[in-house]
Amino acid sequence: MMNDISKLQNEPRQLQRLAAQRQLYSTAKRIFGIQLLLGGPVAIGWSLAVVATPEVRGFAAVWGALISSADLLWLTPWQKRLRERAARIQEAFDCDVLQLSWNDIKVGRSPDPELVKEQADKYAKVQSGLPPLINWYAPVVSDLPLDVGRVICQRSNCWWDSKQRRRYAAWVLASVIIVTLLMCGLGFIGGFTVEKLFLAILLPLSPAVLLGVRQFLEQTEAATRLDRLKEHAESLWSDMCNGGARTRLADKCRALQDEIFENRKRSPLVFDWIFRKLRNDYDAQMNHGAQELAEEAKRRLGITS
Repeated sequence: MMNDISKLQNEPRQLQRLAAQRQLYSTAKRIFGIQLLLGGPVAIGWSLAVVATPEVRGFAAVWGALISSADLLWLTPWQKRLRERAARIQEAFDCDVLQLSWNDIKVGRSPDPELVKEQADKYAKVQSGLPPLINWYAPVVSDLPLDVGRVICQRSNCWWDSKQRRRYAAWVLASVIIVTLLMCGLGFIGGFTVEKLFLAILLPLSPAVLLGVRQFLEQTEAATRLDRLKEHAESLWSDMCNGGARTRLADKCRALQDEIFENRKRSPLVFDWIFRKLRNDYDAQMNHGAQELAEEAKRRLGITS
């Protein structure tokens, strides 16, 4: 008996959930954009101002301390709350589409339908030019038994997310190194001593460097977790193709989903413009991978199209 993943994922209720989670993530990303603006270009501007007018270095140091405190105590917690709500809505989508039970202990209560409606309506006003929501998972999985199709979808989640995070982390690290070296170079050209370089350049620049390094480490850590989850999904897929006990493997799929949710809740954000830039290429690769796994599963399970 084949599954209904392709049909379920495109039902109006599920598309509404996808729209809501995307809107919540977009709001969180705008907050993150403010963090980057204050800790990045503005901090760099202070460094340049100190190079031109050394007398303002005290103000620049105070600015750096204030922005670092605001980031830690206000902006980051706000962003995390939005991210957790989005992850919970995505979990509701996955549980319905992949036909998994809801885990109250791990996820908490189901998202309020009012919240889903509110955020989906906001998304509907700005969806022009954004990637479509239909066929979230590769349609080919519907040609397989539910347990096999489900784990291929879980693997696709992990592969896609890990891929974009590693790409983004590399861009962030390169940007931090280039900007830091450039600002230090300007300081040495201006005849700054090491002490003056630290007070006038590096201290005001510290919020930008801290934010960039933290982003690199968090994105890399999240990608590493996702790689481990992808390997676990592949192991489950192999066990299923070899005729493993369905009940035991279904429980493992639920445990895998718990870890996918936890990673979504904890992982740092990736800007929408990066998502749009990578989406077409990565979608094609992801669908190709799902197709390969599906065809192999059919051969091993003796399923004829």
